[in-house]
Amino acid sequence: MSNRHKPISRNRWQASQNETMARWRKHSPNIDREQQERDILPVIQRYAAQYPEDGFILEIGCGPVCLSQNLPQKNKTYLDPLIEDFRRRFPGVLPDGEFLATTAERINKPADSFDMVICLNTISFSLNPELIMHEIERVLKPEGTLVVDMRTHSPLEARLHYWAEQLIPSLCSKTRPYYYSLRGIRRTLARHFKIEEELNQSRFKFWFPFKRQQMLFICSRNDSHRKTVSPS
Repeated sequence: MSNRHKPISRNRWQASQNETMARWRKHSPNIDREQQERDILPVIQRYAAQYPEDGFILEIGCGPVCLSQNLPQKNKTYLDPLIEDFRRRFPGVLPDGEFLATTAERINKPADSFDMVICLNTISFSLNPELIMHEIERVLKPEGTLVVDMRTHSPLEARLHYWAEQLIPSLCSKTRPYYYSLRGIRRTLARHFKIEEELNQSRFKFWFPFKRQQMLFICSRNDSHRKTVSPS
Protein backbone atom coordinates (compact mmCIF):
# COMPACT_ATOMS: atom_id res chain seq x y z
CA MET A 1 0.00 0.00 0.00
CA SER A 2 1.25 3.49 -0.79
CA ASN A 3 2.31 5.57 2.18
CA ARG A 4 0.18 8.38 0.78
CA HIS A 5 -3.45 7.78 1.69
CA LYS A 6 -6.07 8.41 -0.96
CA PRO A 7 -8.28 11.22 0.41
CA ILE A 8 -11.74 10.23 1.59
CA SER A 9 -14.90 11.83 0.27
CA ARG A 10 -16.46 14.81 1.99
CA ASN A 11 -19.53 12.71 2.79
CA ARG A 12 -17.33 10.13 4.53
CA TRP A 13 -15.56 12.89 6.46
CA GLN A 14 -18.88 14.47 7.48
CA ALA A 15 -20.11 11.10 8.75
CA SER A 16 -16.96 10.85 10.86
CA GLN A 17 -17.57 14.35 12.26
CA ASN A 18 -21.12 13.36 13.16
CA GLU A 19 -19.79 10.32 15.02
CA THR A 20 -17.32 12.54 16.86
CA MET A 21 -20.06 14.90 17.97
CA ALA A 22 -22.26 11.98 19.01
CA ARG A 23 -19.43 10.83 21.26
CA TRP A 24 -19.15 14.25 22.88
CA ARG A 25 -22.89 14.27 23.61
CA LYS A 26 -22.26 11.28 25.91
CA HIS A 27 -18.80 12.18 27.14
CA SER A 28 -17.49 14.83 29.53
CA PRO A 29 -14.46 16.86 28.40
CA ASN A 30 -13.06 16.41 31.92
CA ILE A 31 -12.12 12.80 31.18
CA ASP A 32 -10.03 13.70 28.13
CA ARG A 33 -8.65 16.78 29.88
CA GLU A 34 -7.35 14.77 32.82
CA GLN A 35 -5.72 12.22 30.52
CA GLN A 36 -4.08 14.86 28.32
CA GLU A 37 -2.87 16.91 31.27
CA ARG A 38 -1.32 13.80 32.79
CA ASP A 39 0.25 12.22 29.71
CA ILE A 40 0.81 14.94 27.10
CA LEU A 41 0.94 18.35 28.78
CA PRO A 42 4.30 17.84 30.55
CA VAL A 43 5.98 17.05 27.22
CA ILE A 44 4.40 20.04 25.49
CA GLN A 45 5.35 22.34 28.36
CA ARG A 46 8.96 21.20 28.10
CA TYR A 47 9.12 22.27 24.45
CA ALA A 48 7.00 25.41 24.90
CA ALA A 49 9.46 26.70 27.51
CA GLN A 50 11.89 27.73 24.75
CA TYR A 51 9.41 30.25 23.31
CA PRO A 52 8.57 33.71 24.75
CA GLU A 53 5.32 34.48 26.55
CA ASP A 54 4.22 36.58 23.57
CA GLY A 55 4.71 33.56 21.29
CA PHE A 56 1.96 32.11 19.10
CA ILE A 57 0.38 28.66 19.54
CA LEU A 58 -1.98 26.89 17.13
CA GLU A 59 -3.96 23.88 18.36
CA ILE A 60 -5.54 21.87 15.54
CA GLY A 61 -8.51 19.71 16.46
CA CYS A 62 -8.69 21.29 19.90
CA GLY A 63 -12.10 19.82 20.75
CA PRO A 64 -13.70 21.21 23.91
CA VAL A 65 -10.52 20.47 25.90
CA CYS A 66 -8.14 23.03 24.32
CA LEU A 67 -5.07 21.63 26.09
CA SER A 68 -2.77 24.46 24.98
CA GLN A 69 -4.66 26.88 27.23
CA ASN A 70 -2.31 25.53 29.93
CA LEU A 71 0.79 26.90 28.18
CA PRO A 72 2.27 30.27 29.23
CA GLN A 73 2.17 31.78 25.74
CA LYS A 74 -0.47 34.52 25.47
CA ASN A 75 -1.47 34.14 21.83
CA LYS A 76 -3.54 31.00 21.29
CA THR A 77 -5.48 29.98 18.19
CA TYR A 78 -7.84 27.00 18.44
CA LEU A 79 -8.95 25.32 15.21
CA ASP A 80 -11.76 22.78 14.99
CA PRO A 81 -14.62 22.43 12.46
CA LEU A 82 -16.94 21.56 15.39
CA ILE A 83 -16.19 24.66 17.47
CA GLU A 84 -19.72 26.05 17.29
CA ASP A 85 -21.14 22.66 18.26
CA PHE A 86 -18.85 22.62 21.29
CA ARG A 87 -19.96 26.11 22.30
CA ARG A 88 -23.57 24.99 22.32
CA ARG A 89 -22.88 21.67 24.02
CA PHE A 90 -20.46 22.96 26.67
CA PRO A 91 -21.31 26.63 27.36
CA GLY A 92 -18.57 28.51 29.17
CA VAL A 93 -16.00 25.71 28.81
CA LEU A 94 -13.91 27.06 25.91
CA PRO A 95 -11.04 29.34 26.98
CA ASP A 96 -10.18 32.83 25.78
CA GLY A 97 -8.37 32.97 22.46
CA GLU A 98 -8.96 33.06 18.72
CA PHE A 99 -11.16 30.30 17.33
CA LEU A 100 -11.24 29.05 13.75
CA ALA A 101 -14.31 26.94 12.97
CA THR A 102 -12.76 25.30 9.94
CA THR A 103 -10.70 22.34 8.77
CA ALA A 104 -6.91 22.41 8.79
CA GLU A 105 -6.52 21.74 5.06
CA ARG A 106 -6.61 25.49 4.55
CA ILE A 107 -5.58 27.67 7.51
CA ASN A 108 -6.35 31.36 7.09
CA LYS A 109 -3.04 32.54 8.54
CA PRO A 110 0.16 33.91 6.95
CA ALA A 111 3.24 31.74 6.52
CA ASP A 112 5.56 31.41 9.53
CA SER A 113 2.85 32.48 12.00
CA PHE A 114 3.24 30.01 14.88
CA ASP A 115 5.97 28.98 17.29
CA MET A 116 4.14 25.75 18.09
CA VAL A 117 1.48 23.73 16.31
CA ILE A 118 -0.26 21.09 18.43
CA CYS A 119 -2.32 18.40 16.72
CA LEU A 120 -3.78 15.82 19.11
CA ASN A 121 -5.72 12.81 17.85
CA THR A 122 -6.76 14.68 14.72
CA ILE A 123 -4.87 13.54 11.61
CA SER A 124 -6.73 10.21 11.47
CA PHE A 125 -10.08 12.04 11.43
CA SER A 126 -9.22 14.65 8.81
CA LEU A 127 -10.40 15.14 5.25
CA ASN A 128 -6.94 15.08 3.66
CA PRO A 129 -3.91 14.50 5.95
CA GLU A 130 -1.36 15.37 3.27
CA LEU A 131 -2.87 18.83 2.76
CA ILE A 132 -2.80 19.37 6.52
CA MET A 133 0.91 18.53 6.60
CA HIS A 134 1.53 21.12 3.87
CA GLU A 135 -0.44 23.75 5.79
CA ILE A 136 1.31 23.07 9.08
CA GLU A 137 4.66 23.27 7.33
CA ARG A 138 3.59 26.61 5.86
CA VAL A 139 2.33 28.27 9.05
CA LEU A 140 5.02 26.90 11.41
CA LYS A 141 7.96 29.23 11.99
CA PRO A 142 11.40 27.98 10.90
CA GLU A 143 12.38 27.49 14.55
CA GLY A 144 8.96 26.14 15.50
CA THR A 145 7.82 22.84 17.00
CA LEU A 146 5.05 20.50 15.85
CA VAL A 147 3.44 18.08 18.32
CA VAL A 148 1.38 15.22 16.84
CA ASP A 149 -0.51 12.67 18.92
CA MET A 150 -2.18 9.71 17.22
CA ARG A 151 -3.05 6.04 17.45
CA THR A 152 -1.05 3.78 15.16
CA HIS A 153 -2.11 0.34 13.96
CA SER A 154 -0.35 -2.79 12.83
CA PRO A 155 0.54 -2.78 9.10
CA LEU A 156 -2.01 -5.54 8.50
CA GLU A 157 -4.86 -3.70 10.21
CA ALA A 158 -3.96 -0.43 8.46
CA ARG A 159 -3.92 -2.18 5.09
CA LEU A 160 -7.23 -3.96 5.67
CA HIS A 161 -8.88 -0.71 6.75
CA TYR A 162 -7.51 1.13 3.71
CA TRP A 163 -9.01 -1.39 1.29
CA ALA A 164 -12.30 -1.48 3.20
CA GLU A 165 -12.50 2.31 2.86
CA GLN A 166 -11.91 2.04 -0.88
CA LEU A 167 -14.16 -0.94 -1.63
CA ILE A 168 -16.86 -1.11 1.06
CA PRO A 169 -16.85 2.27 2.87
CA SER A 170 -20.14 1.49 4.61
CA LEU A 171 -18.22 -0.98 6.80
CA CYS A 172 -16.06 1.88 8.09
CA SER A 173 -18.76 4.49 8.77
CA LYS A 174 -18.17 4.44 12.53
CA THR A 175 -14.37 4.30 12.49
CA ARG A 176 -11.69 6.92 11.99
CA PRO A 177 -11.22 7.47 8.23
CA TYR A 178 -7.44 6.85 8.29
CA TYR A 179 -5.52 4.04 9.98
CA TYR A 180 -1.76 4.69 10.05
CA SER A 181 0.89 2.15 10.81
CA LEU A 182 3.86 3.45 12.78
CA ARG A 183 6.00 3.27 9.66
CA GLY A 184 3.32 5.05 7.64
CA ILE A 185 2.99 8.07 9.93
CA ARG A 186 6.77 8.32 10.23
CA ARG A 187 7.00 8.54 6.44
CA THR A 188 4.19 11.09 6.27
CA LEU A 189 5.81 13.32 8.87
CA ALA A 190 9.29 12.90 7.37
CA ARG A 191 8.14 14.34 4.05
CA HIS A 192 7.65 17.68 5.79
CA PHE A 193 9.42 17.64 9.15
CA LYS A 194 12.27 16.21 11.16
CA ILE A 195 11.09 13.91 13.97
CA GLU A 196 12.99 15.00 17.08
CA GLU A 197 11.38 12.68 19.61
CA GLU A 198 8.90 9.79 19.73
CA LEU A 199 7.03 8.69 22.84
CA ASN A 200 4.91 5.56 23.13
CA GLN A 201 2.07 6.41 25.50
CA SER A 202 -0.03 3.29 25.01
CA ARG A 203 -2.41 2.32 27.77
CA PHE A 204 -4.21 -0.42 25.83
CA LYS A 205 -3.04 -3.75 24.46
CA PHE A 206 -4.15 -5.73 21.42
CA TRP A 207 -2.91 -9.15 20.44
CA PHE A 208 -0.84 -9.47 17.29
CA PRO A 209 -1.54 -8.87 14.43
CA PHE A 210 -3.67 -5.93 15.58
CA LYS A 211 -1.16 -4.16 17.79
CA ARG A 212 -2.08 -0.53 18.44
CA GLN A 213 0.03 2.19 20.01
CA GLN A 214 -0.71 5.73 21.14
CA MET A 215 2.23 7.74 19.86
CA LEU A 216 3.42 11.28 20.48
CA PHE A 217 5.76 12.83 17.89
CA ILE A 218 7.77 16.01 18.42
CA CYS A 219 8.91 17.52 15.11
CA SER A 220 10.78 20.49 13.73
CA ARG A 221 10.79 21.90 10.24
CA ASN A 222 13.32 20.26 7.94
CA ASP A 223 14.96 23.63 7.34
CA SER A 224 15.25 24.30 11.07
CA HIS A 225 18.61 24.48 12.79
CA ARG A 226 17.35 25.10 16.29
CA LYS A 227 18.92 23.46 19.31
CA THR A 228 16.99 20.33 20.26
CA VAL A 229 15.45 20.37 23.74
CA SER A 230 17.01 17.79 26.02
CA PRO A 231 14.63 15.40 27.75
CA SER A 232 14.06 16.31 31.38
